[in-house]
Amino acid sequence: MRFTRLLHLPIPGIRIQLTLWYTAIFAFLILLFSVFFYTTLQTSLASEVDSALSLQAQQIAAGISFENGAIAIQDVTGELTGLHTATANDPGNGQIGPDHGTTPSDVNIGTLVRILAATGQVVYVSPAFRSLNVPAASITRSLQGTSWQGTVLAKNGQAVRLYSVALTDKGHAYGVLQVGESLAQSSATSQNILIALLIVTPIVLLLSAFGNYWLAKRAFRPIDRLTQAARDIKAGDLHRRVPIPGSRDEVHALAVTLNEMIARLEQAFVQQRRFVADASHELRTPVAVIRSVTDVALEHKLTRKEYVAALHDINAESERLSKLITELLSLARADEGQLAIDHEPVRLDLLAQDVVASIEPLAIECEINLKLGQTEPATVSGDTLRLIQVMMALVDNALTYTNAGGCISLSVAVRNKQAYFAVRDTGIGIAPEDVSHLFERFFRADPARSRAAGGSGLGLSIADWIVRAHGGSVTVESQIGQGSTFTVILPLAPTTQAFRDEQAKAVGTALHQR
Repeated sequence: MRFTRLLHLPIPGIRIQLTLWYTAIFAFLILLFSVFFYTTLQTSLASEVDSALSLQAQQIAAGISFENGAIAIQDVTGELTGLHTATANDPGNGQIGPDHGTTPSDVNIGTLVRILAATGQVVYVSPAFRSLNVPAASITRSLQGTSWQGTVLAKNGQAVRLYSVALTDKGHAYGVLQVGESLAQSSATSQNILIALLIVTPIVLLLSAFGNYWLAKRAFRPIDRLTQAARDIKAGDLHRRVPIPGSRDEVHALAVTLNEMIARLEQAFVQQRRFVADASHELRTPVAVIRSVTDVALEHKLTRKEYVAALHDINAESERLSKLITELLSLARADEGQLAIDHEPVRLDLLAQDVVASIEPLAIECEINLKLGQTEPATVSGDTLRLIQVMMALVDNALTYTNAGGCISLSVAVRNKQAYFAVRDTGIGIAPEDVSHLFERFFRADPARSRAAGGSGLGLSIADWIVRAHGGSVTVESQIGQGSTFTVILPLAPTTQAFRDEQAKAVGTALHQR
């Protein structure tokens, strides 16, 4: 239950998310910097202490000599306090002996120096050095010719850095010099730096969070203005556009994209309104005719012949209405992507032959010469029924706009791995300003004539959609009074001889179904 509640927690806004991400990254970087800085500081302080001890040991060793089997000490640094004191109480085994009532000096104040003979006998030891717990290895390793560095503890628990080096004369070690320095100052410096980092880091992170939020809020102001402008634009107010900022940045690109999207929506709304208006008009015409005929039949006594004529008129208008509804449903399904298209090898030249044979009786009735021109074997990948629908629509359009005594020819050619199916007529032609609107729904270059011929203005629109669904295109060439040429261009598909026989049978079946 608790986990379910967590899943339903509201997700913070982008500003908060950016602030949290920036603050988290900044905190991580500060942590890395602090660890690196603190580690480097400790290493640097330790290196400085070791260098200082090495330099101090060199200076003291400069005043020590070996004469007649005895170690002679000359204080050249002024740091060997109590040089005249005797040191016989020191055992010389690496551990400082009892003080016999003498209180050791503070390691943080006194000088930490001890000089031993090769036998381990202490020659000189400073008072503060007596409080150190020095390991025997610091003496033995030095006598073996290797300097020794390490951290030891005083009796009060204070850490001291110790440096031990052999005293040599002509390559022979005659003693050991040990110098030390308290690490209290270095530890205090490191501790102060650590406290400062712990205090400053939260403050910096807090200021960084406020700064990040302010920057995120400032960066999103143009987007807020775009959001408000887009919210103010309603469905009926699509002619408005969001303001485009002058800077060429991401917000500028977003504003341009929004305006392009609104323009497309406006165009879609306009087309939808026009489509609904045109569809209503087209549907109203056959309904009005049917109602008019039935009203006349009901109000007046007619002869049997007149009733039969009225029924023929009603049947013709019903057929026209059915065809229009079918075409509207096809376009609606096509717009929603629900109109399935098969992709099988189709012979366009065979389709053209069967289409000519199928429509030739209608052409003869209209006193128009319909013929099959030059054809080449052309196989495309597509839907046989849909491609027949395209050819029928183009031929039907040519029949509608070609006068009696005219000629319509169909041809199929292959060029550059593409199939070209062309329908040429000697009709009235199309005005140049109408060519670009031919494939719009319910558009008619000659509305009166096409409606009288039973056209709905949807045939070319459906044909254009089918061709585009097959990956092709339709081109139009026309001159007023000389005729028009519609050319369908489709990509070729590989075919086999076995398929040709099967396809010829499929074409005949498809035409029979129509």
